[in-house]
Amino acid sequence: MRKVSFYDPQFSMTGIDGIYIQHKLVYLDTNAISNICKEGDLIHKFLDKYPLDEKHLLCYSTYSLYEIAKNKTLLPTFKKFYSLYPSVIVLSYFPLAVKEIDYIAGDIKFVNPILLSPQGISVDGKSLIPNSLDLLLEQPEVKASFENIDNYTFKFYTEVISILDKPEFAHIDKDCITKRKGDFVRAFMRYELKYRFMNEQEVPIDKNKLKLMKSLNILAHAIFYKFYSDSTRKIEKSDIIDILIMTTTPYVHTFVSEKNAIDILRKIKSQTDALDRLNLQKLSDIE
Repeated sequence: MRKVSFYDPQFSMTGIDGIYIQHKLVYLDTNAISNICKEGDLIHKFLDKYPLDEKHLLCYSTYSLYEIAKNKTLLPTFKKFYSLYPSVIVLSYFPLAVKEIDYIAGDIKFVNPILLSPQGISVDGKSLIPNSLDLLLEQPEVKASFENIDNYTFKFYTEVISILDKPEFAHIDKDCITKRKGDFVRAFMRYELKYRFMNEQEVPIDKNKLKLMKSLNILAHAIFYKFYSDSTRKIEKSDIIDILIMTTTPYVHTFVSEKNAIDILRKIKSQTDALDRLNLQKLSDIE
């Protein structure tokens, strides 16, 4: 393995911005993490494809970290994996959308999805930090994100499965929803802006600025494909977390996941420029 050095845990925002600019973020969802952490040579194949040199850096959403922390089987194996390979923790929707609004307002120069860049890690004979994941899970930012996920996820799921009953969607015939993707996406984005960001106020929407809400764009498309494009598909609460994880993809170099998520994002990529720079990688293609 190549020598890999990492960073001091005390970063200024300038330091975190530098990490984002200088690296290609390889983003793993919970499914990819679970498979890579299993015994076997998948982890070596993955690292051969995405070597952890000065250009590649692994990243995980706070939602994946949340799911892993709750999984007593996956947590110990991920703990070992996490202690070995440099990585960063990234934001997803809703906090990521707040950053996008700050960018639109001119308060920040660009949208950096990185929430935390944890403590230094070195390899090639140098001691590692076996309890690095424990230290991460104790960070106030991580604890706060877990509390938000606990409070938010089920509420958001129940809202989404009944969204077509809202007045903002009255113009969409439920029986024809599978053929009304464009109408649904536009209505959903406006609904989210009104109720999540504008205190339920009707505000004129600048279409050019709306395009900069990339995480919201991905959210709206993914909800349509997961929840409304196939009336026979069974919908589960876990689908919401899968979708929320996807919302970070406009801000990473590569996203690695299972077939369903990659197929959905390929459809979205063909319909919007929000994912123009994204490399999509099925886990099965690495195996």
